Formats: sequence, structure tokens, C-alpha cells
Amino acid sequence: MLSQSGIHAIRAMVNLAALPESEYQGVAEIARITGSPRNYLGKLLLQLSRHGLVESRKGLGGGFRLSQSPDEIRLFDVMAAIEDSTRWTECAFANTACSDVNPCMVHERWSRVREAFLGFLRNTTITELANNHHPVTNTAVGREVRAALKRS
Repeated sequence: MLSQSGIHAIRAMVNLAALPESEYQGVAEIARITGSPRNYLGKLLLQLSRHGLVESRKGLGGGFRLSQSPDEIRLFDVMAAIEDSTRWTECAFANTACSDVNPCMVHERWSRVREAFLGFLRNTTITELANNHHPVTNTAVGREVRAALKRS
């Protein structure tokens, strides 16, 4: 359910959370650490900047840093800055909007999965991921989503 763009953005945010408060980090270094394509990551970081999640500074010693405490940044904020979050609230199986009143063929089951996923995004902060001693990888994010689904 997380796009590759979202995964790169989350990895970058977790990396930036480890920086001392007054420091910036360049795109090339972030890309090297996170394993993200440099040019693509630069575009993602600009999107995150436009949404107020990171600050940028040009010139020597410039780069990116978080614009607020990683405790205040939720995965939902990151994902909403990177992609159209309405796709998480729409029905994945019907051509029209479905609801409890007008359900599609899998509405009941899909809505539980969707709500667990959205709950995971809304309730997980960058700090929580940064405090995890393992690198943020597709596998680590997948484990978090599976754990969230089990709790629901």
C-alpha cells in the first residue's frame, strides 16, 4: 500500500530525524544513506518542503532538515505530501463510491484493512521509526503495516 515514492520519502525523513537540530544534509548524502535515486529524491524533498515538513537551504552547508520535531510528523503527513491521499479513502473495487449503505462486493473487509492502514499512518511518527535500530527498508515498513493490521 505504500508507494515506492512514499518509501523513499519516509526513509529520507527518518534519516533527517537523526541530524543535530541546526544541521542540514545534502540530497546526495541522503540518497547514499537511504539507497534512493538522487534526482528523484531531490524532487520528493522539494514536495516535502512545499508541505512544510522539511526546510531547505542553498549553498555551502546547505541541504535539507526537518522543519519540526520528528515527534510531530506522522507518516500520514509524509504520504499526503507525496501522493494523492484520497486514493486511501476511495473504494478499490467499485467504479463508484461505495459506503455502508451502498457497499461493493468486498466493502466490509476492505474498509477494515483500509482503516488499519490509515490508523498505522496516523499513529506512527518519524521519531518511532528513527528510534527503531534497524534501517527503514521495504521489509521494515511491511512488518509495521502487518503488525498494525493484526492489532485492528
